[in-house]
Amino acid sequence: MTNCNRSNAAIAPKLMKQVQSRLKEIQQLFPVTSSSIIIDKTGEIIVETSNTSNIGQKELSNTIHQLKTYALTFGATLQEKDEVSHIHIRGDSHMFSFYLVRDSILAFFTQMDFETGKNFNFQAADDKVKVICQDLLHLLANTKI
Repeated sequence: MTNCNRSNAAIAPKLMKQVQSRLKEIQQLFPVTSSSIIIDKTGEIIVETSNTSNIGQKELSNTIHQLKTYALTFGATLQEKDEVSHIHIRGDSHMFSFYLVRDSILAFFTQMDFETGKNFNFQAADDKVKVICQDLLHLLANTKI
């Protein structure tokens, strides 16, 4: 299920289908991804998929903003010059992935145990997600994210 929660940006059904299609590609790259979210630079949710509703939107937005600060600091430390900055935070059974494209954020939660993560090809998946991020940014350009 995909929702648009931004009151000042109407996403047309045809555009929403394109966004859903791109987000489904992420679910293929990172199997057992339960939730995806795209937020703008102010923390407003543009698009969310499936199970993010069980977490309060304000709490989720605050968490993502906090992680954005950590990711930017971490990226600056490494002097990363990539157009799409990203970070994965893995626990025992879940992983949080965070991609920053200009001022917009794509974040998603994936069920992935530690052993599976050790054998997962993150570089190949990240390269593909970066292309998807650029496509999503282009698709949603009219929503001023």
